[in-house]
Parts: sequence; structure tokens; C-alpha cells
Amino acid sequence: MMVFSRAAARPVRRAALCLLIFAGAGQAGTGPLGAPEHKLKAAYLYRVATFVDWPDAAFARAGSPLLVGVAGNDALAIEAAQFMTGRLVHGRQLAVRRVDPRALPPGLHVLYVAASPARGRLLAAVRSQPVLTVCDGVPELGCVVGLVADGDRLRLRIDRLEAMAAQLRISARLLALATW
Repeated sequence: MMVFSRAAARPVRRAALCLLIFAGAGQAGTGPLGAPEHKLKAAYLYRVATFVDWPDAAFARAGSPLLVGVAGNDALAIEAAQFMTGRLVHGRQLAVRRVDPRALPPGLHVLYVAASPARGRLLAAVRSQPVLTVCDGVPELGCVVGLVADGDRLRLRIDRLEAMAAQLRISARLLALATW
């Protein structure tokens, strides 16, 4: 009979958790089975949100949906709406909105911002509000999560200081998977 210590099992548990959470995260241009990048990013947006806690004050009512906004990537907005329909995060229905860079809708909880000239302005508009901001590439000022292409993988970079400024609690399990 083999006996494993907790310390010896930790790398195995971490690898298994990584596989469960982000199974099939393939190339940045394609996802599992050759899926387009926007399909992979829609899944990442959902899965990352499941590991984040928002303050109660971020929601108008106890039954309010978790509102996901997508700016600058219409294909991702459409895919995210299809992928997230009927799914829950912390018992809340998900609602996805395409965001016009000139006018942010009120009450966003997640904001994906594609690379664009308006990105800095959009991030500044929600800075220090309880909004999980997600951007392509290394997180910049105001961005909590960066989706970084690394060879054949899409990796997460998390700015803990931005998360704290936004009053968001990110699960240690997700932080363990992120690169710094």
C-alpha cells in the first residue's frame, strides 16, 4: 500500500485542478478541437468568474444577475452570450451585453476589454468599482485579469492589487493557476 503525504500530493492536485478548470486550453488562436479564439475566451470569462466573489453592494438585489460586458470584440460578445445562457455563477444568472466603448452600461460585474484606443478610458471608468476587468495581454492599469498567449496556451495573469482596489476576492485556487 502506498501512502502519500499532503506535500507530495499537492502538485498532483494542482495539475488535476488545472485540467478540470481549463481543460483543453489550446493555442491562443484556436481552442479545444480547433475552436476559434472567441470560444475559448468565452469559456475563460465564465470559468474565471466562478472563482471571484463580489461584495453584496455590487448587486441591486439578492436575485440580480451577474452582468458581463464585452467591449471591442463582437464575436466574443455573441459567443459569450450563447455559452453563458442558462449558467449560474454563485447562484446568479449570467447576462451578457455588448458594450459600446462610448457608453458603459451601469451595473457591470465583469468587463472584457479588447485591445483598442478606448481600452484605457474604459478601464479608468470602472477602476475601484467592483468590476472584474479582463484584457488581452499582460494586465495594465485598471485590468485585473490578463489573458496572455504563451506558445500553444492561453495563460492568466492576475493583478492582485487591482483586484483589491475593486473589492474583489479571487479564490486562492485561481491565483495558484495564474502566472505572475
